[in-house]
Amino acid sequence: MDALSRLPVWLRDPRYTGSNRCLPCTIVNLVIAAALALVVATVSIGWAIATFAAAAVTIGVRGYLVPGTPTLTKRYLPDRVLARFDKGPERGGVASGGAAANGAADHGIVADDGEPFDPATALVEAGVLLEDPAVDDFVLEERFHDAWRREARTLADANADEEVLADFLEVDDPESVALVDRGRAYAAYIEDEPAGRWESRQAFLADLAAAAVLDDRWDGWSELSTARRSELLGSLRLFIETCPTCDGTVTLDTTVVESCCRTYDVLAATCDACGARLFEADVDPAALERAAEA
Repeated sequence: MDALSRLPVWLRDPRYTGSNRCLPCTIVNLVIAAALALVVATVSIGWAIATFAAAAVTIGVRGYLVPGTPTLTKRYLPDRVLARFDKGPERGGVASGGAAANGAADHGIVADDGEPFDPATALVEAGVLLEDPAVDDFVLEERFHDAWRREARTLADANADEEVLADFLEVDDPESVALVDRGRAYAAYIEDEPAGRWESRQAFLADLAAAAVLDDRWDGWSELSTARRSELLGSLRLFIETCPTCDGTVTLDTTVVESCCRTYDVLAATCDACGARLFEADVDPAALERAAEA
């Protein structure tokens, strides 16, 4: 969708550009480019400007200037510095990356209208989640679960993702909506402007299928803002049991993922059959251990 994505594959490097661009690595390379330009400036100002311009274009297209930058950045920059600039995995979804406050705790989320919003409480009040004393946890209401699974399979087979998203976002022209599979992300655009991101097409299908079912079963669903609906849909994916495209079993577990120059502990829901990631959120391992002990 952007100008970079239109460049030939052999020229650009999608591993380190676009949604995969690493800000710490980019900054390090720009500093190196500036230092190189200063050295050249001792001979010629014109050549120095040309050198920096060429280096900046290279960084923009390739993601780095010096080969091995991700390894060097990970090795020599303190994690607190990387954490300041880099971003960990986020829960994907519609609008602004998916939620009113991506990466926030599920309880006490501040929504787009500034009011605290608890997705779990909202879903319980809507009859979508039920407390099961047998497992001492929330579970999906059986009829909702069955309807969600059927709708997800229907959407997967229809292969009309753009039209479905246009309807969800109430976009008049479906042709202005585009979805791009970037491998580690399923990104949505409206007239070339970012409109959302999911961990995979399977996560996208799960969200839009749940939205369709909730619209039929929850009288107040259509009155919620897009941000709140997106947060609710993302929370629901914590309870998904079956992959929308292959019917494989979805397992929820903690794992470690690696970005360009950092590693993260994440809570992830993954299909055992096809490997699709349906949910991923940055977590605090210590908090998980305390919760398990409790």
